Amino acid sequence: MFLVVIALLPLILVSCTGTAQPKGGWSGPTVHDGVIYVGTTDGRVVAINSSTQSEQWTHTITSIIYTTPIVAGNLVYVGTYSGQVYALTIDRGTERWVYPRTGSMGAIVGSPVIADETIYISSSDGRVYALDTTYGDLKWKSDPLGERLKLWTSPAVVGDTLYVSTFDGHIYALSAETGELLDWFFESEAGFASSPVIDADTIYVGSFDHHLYAIGIGSNISSMWKFPQENPAGNWFWASPIVNEGIVYAGCLDGKLYAISAETGEELWQFESTDAQGKATPIVSSPVLMDNLLIIANESGNVYVINPETGEGEQIKNPENDNKPTINAQIRTPLCAHEGLVYIRGEDNQLYGVDIEKGELSWNISLTREE
Repeated sequence: MFLVVIALLPLILVSCTGTAQPKGGWSGPTVHDGVIYVGTTDGRVVAINSSTQSEQWTHTITSIIYTTPIVAGNLVYVGTYSGQVYALTIDRGTERWVYPRTGSMGAIVGSPVIADETIYISSSDGRVYALDTTYGDLKWKSDPLGERLKLWTSPAVVGDTLYVSTFDGHIYALSAETGELLDWFFESEAGFASSPVIDADTIYVGSFDHHLYAIGIGSNISSMWKFPQENPAGNWFWASPIVNEGIVYAGCLDGKLYAISAETGEELWQFESTDAQGKATPIVSSPVLMDNLLIIANESGNVYVINPETGEGEQIKNPENDNKPTINAQIRTPLCAHEGLVYIRGEDNQLYGVDIEKGELSWNISLTREE
């Protein structure tokens, strides 16, 4: 079943492109200096003033965008499914550089990360690329990290080391300076579904075998623990978990958010998210923390605020109808929490601002370009 799903995923993505303007992608919003940057479902990067909700600029890329924009200095960076990385100016959205300047490096699905004036990107050609943030010059590209499966996850950078999880069940460590494989690696019988998250020399990562793993860096014999410890969860841990004060919070495609002891892998509590009919609905996006509260969103469009200590939570109601989801669209993109608001790009190509303190949807604007 796993191999069938992985084989079909690229076909599903390609089928979205068609011959006209591409549609789709799960690009989430990011906020920098009062401006929200987000990739749209029709292949553009848009800058929105967070106070007035007015558009400051738009840049058309004509490619599906699965990555969340990332800002460093005076540039915003985004990777595309057409296999290119764009650097745009934050004030006007002018293209500063694109890599590669011709051709493609392979489809980019996992969001890039930046460290020490270097942007690191995983590509569907099985390699990790390191680019100079100012000029877009190639610093290095790794050897292919797998023959059968592509890299759809984001790398994690800690100091001078990159860690990459793969669909064929490996976690590799690479030199951040040269891209060379280091001696340590970890191998699992099942493929890893999520990008790795690192806290205190431990990697936390979701697997296609319906478990979440804690893996000690430097040990390639066995994992520290897996969760659940006995019977697997109801589905994949697709979204990356978050770690805070010794607790791992992991959303699962079985519709539940699990709180897990980072030290022992013991379940502390679980919270089930549902649709309007009360049916458990997949959690595709990673949870976010804001003011000692956990915020999650499920695929049906419901947003919940949860006490991270007790696991008690409430759904944020739809202002139009309490019986409808929080927003009138599916949610598959990463969430962005900033100064009391959670920004969400729905699958209806609208940007939503949810006020957590008031517990209500504050505003929503269309990202669709009028013809």
